[in-house]
Amino acid sequence: MPPPSRLPPRPSRQRVSLKLTFDFLPNSQSAFDELQCFLRVDDQDWPPYGSGIYLLRSLWNPACQQAQGPTREARIVNRCLSDIRADHRSILLDLQRSNQGVSPALIQRYWLSGERISVQLLSVYEEYLTKLHQAPLPERGSPGTLYKWNRGYHLLASYLNTNQLPDLSLDAISIGWAKAYYSWLRQRPLSVDSASRHIGQIREILQYSVEQELIARNKLSELHLTAEPAKTIYCLSPQQVQQLGELVLPEQLDTVRNWGLLSCYTGLDFKDAVNLARNPAEHLVELAFGQKIVIRRQKFQAVHQARPDWGVSHIPLLPEAKALLEQAPHWPAVTIQRVNRNLEIIQKMMNLPFRLTTKICRKTAGALFLLRGYRTEAVQKILGIQHLRTLERNYLHIFSELVDENMQRLGSINRAETRTTEEESNQFSINS
Repeated sequence: MPPPSRLPPRPSRQRVSLKLTFDFLPNSQSAFDELQCFLRVDDQDWPPYGSGIYLLRSLWNPACQQAQGPTREARIVNRCLSDIRADHRSILLDLQRSNQGVSPALIQRYWLSGERISVQLLSVYEEYLTKLHQAPLPERGSPGTLYKWNRGYHLLASYLNTNQLPDLSLDAISIGWAKAYYSWLRQRPLSVDSASRHIGQIREILQYSVEQELIARNKLSELHLTAEPAKTIYCLSPQQVQQLGELVLPEQLDTVRNWGLLSCYTGLDFKDAVNLARNPAEHLVELAFGQKIVIRRQKFQAVHQARPDWGVSHIPLLPEAKALLEQAPHWPAVTIQRVNRNLEIIQKMMNLPFRLTTKICRKTAGALFLLRGYRTEAVQKILGIQHLRTLERNYLHIFSELVDENMQRLGSINRAETRTTEEESNQFSINS
């Protein structure tokens, strides 16, 4: 994926100031009269026009811009004036969203007529992107997520310009339009998953528009596109891990093999494995029934201001990992690029049908812990994974092996219990 800086900048919405005040016409002498709207947009003043609110002059405070007194009439008038201000600001925002240009004449016209403004899809998309980028850090999406949203905006703009529909309104969005856009995305070509994700972004924009009362309903809420099957997740089998450990390798490849094995037995990313190997005492916790590793995954430090609890891995210290950590101080420093490059050489020596990387080694740990009897919830915490469904999706292919291993283990226990029962029965017969 290219870095977010590779995308062209989104157009920024021009800031427009609006000031709306109320007062009586100066040449009117009536004691009970209509309050007038005095509208100013940027530096342009507009002639006053009626607000529809009538009030005794004696109750009006022009400095505070409200009716005075504890009466019910004053409270109703102030509430109505507040609604009129909100209506004018809403019209200003909708005019910006519709790309019509903003003027006091248009604002007055739409307010007096009650005519609905047709809001453009791209304008609301820009507004939603601004909301995503300005969210507080704990709730803000990761840089990769924000990049995908920016990418979706530029693809949508390109599609609308290609079809000469840059001013497409929210009301014009339909399931038929979404399917046509989806076909265009697939022809670029994008994968089914990527194209479906960009359609999902449009669906989310429409839902946001419903919440902002820009449209009555989300027409894409019932659109469901078929996604591609989940990609195959590879990991080493216990036999392949054993084979990796028994390979006779030159010193350079031996170091790389050890880093790979450490990830296999801990489930740590390479950076976290290096952190653990360089200072194991900082991360080891002594329990009554053994030792465990407690370490925060560095992957989330740049994304989350408050590091998430699910990003903290609690890893039982397996005997194999303990032995590797005892040797780790003597391992020369290496980079992840060098490790992955040399793991490819080891992959060919082992005749593996997939590319061997540090990421594959990390995923191998999940399979090993599952096959050793750890529950999926425990393995989720070992690997520091946010969603249990991610773990289940990644390791679905090994669940059949898990069943076989459990059958074999339980079969061995049952056979042992049967032999014990038979021996006790025979001993009882002899004694009798």
